[in-house]
Amino acid sequence: MYDGAVEVTLLELADEIERLEQADPTRAMPPSASGALRSLVDLTHQLEREGVEVVELRALQVELEVISRPPGLVTRLSVKASEVIRGQWGHFVGELEESREAMSLIGARVRGERRLTPEERDKIRSQLMDLVRVFPAGLIAAVNTAIPMPGTSWFTPWILVKLGLMPSRWREAHLLARLRRQQEALRARGREAAAEQLGELARQIEHAAEAREAIKTDCRVLTHWDANQNGVWDPEEREAYREELQRLRQLIPRHGSRKSWYLEHVGEVYGAYRLSEIDVRRCAEMLICFDGRSGWVAVSDLLADDDELDTTVSAVMAIQPEPEDV
Repeated sequence: MYDGAVEVTLLELADEIERLEQADPTRAMPPSASGALRSLVDLTHQLEREGVEVVELRALQVELEVISRPPGLVTRLSVKASEVIRGQWGHFVGELEESREAMSLIGARVRGERRLTPEERDKIRSQLMDLVRVFPAGLIAAVNTAIPMPGTSWFTPWILVKLGLMPSRWREAHLLARLRRQQEALRARGREAAAEQLGELARQIEHAAEAREAIKTDCRVLTHWDANQNGVWDPEEREAYREELQRLRQLIPRHGSRKSWYLEHVGEVYGAYRLSEIDVRRCAEMLICFDGRSGWVAVSDLLADDDELDTTVSAVMAIQPEPEDV
């Protein structure tokens, strides 16, 4: 299994992004920074002051920051960072290609040659989970849209998500595995308090992942704009969408500042955010819901004038999965 180069490329990416940041190590977190990220930054600074090596923790900060934000918000990556990401994805695909059975099954499903049995799906998910624990697949996926990767257009994280082949919580798998290894390393050094803090961080990240999974499931059940499944935006379906949109708009004055808004990008859920943390220009074509209690609507429609609606109908329709993939 590919291993050593993963450490190097993550650290290269961390160094590159850190170079683009302000020199002040106590710089303010980005508006969308999660509580877990803030806690990890604080712990890293504390250990650094105590003379503990924190290079690995700084790399994990970068990964946690990136996977917590939708692809459209990742704008700080340089050419070098882009090369690192392409290299990571190339290694990931290379390792998967060594499992000819899994690649054959994925290829057959992508090409529409046949449907996969539940056993075959479970086998693919199991092998993918083994890989994403080793490779920072969440980080790669977060920038996959912003940085096209030649030669992988038919095989990307988003395609696997849409086909229902990616395992649950795959974005966080690598980060959690590394956090737990760091926790054990700190415990071996006798730093029980710091180790327990990392353990609590891992629990926070898992809890947030579970919440996103629930949001994705609940909202997808609520969102059936193409009620008759004819692939056409019928008048009554358009009206149902408008009504949900207006209901969400009425929630903004009271709940816009609550960290209860979630974004969806090609089947993956990000959040929770406050509306003020969402860059509408960069996330215009993404979908948004409130606290798992609404249907998905387009971000641009939520904040647009009524005569500007229907510009992202295709995006709303695109979230409907095939029956076997629900």
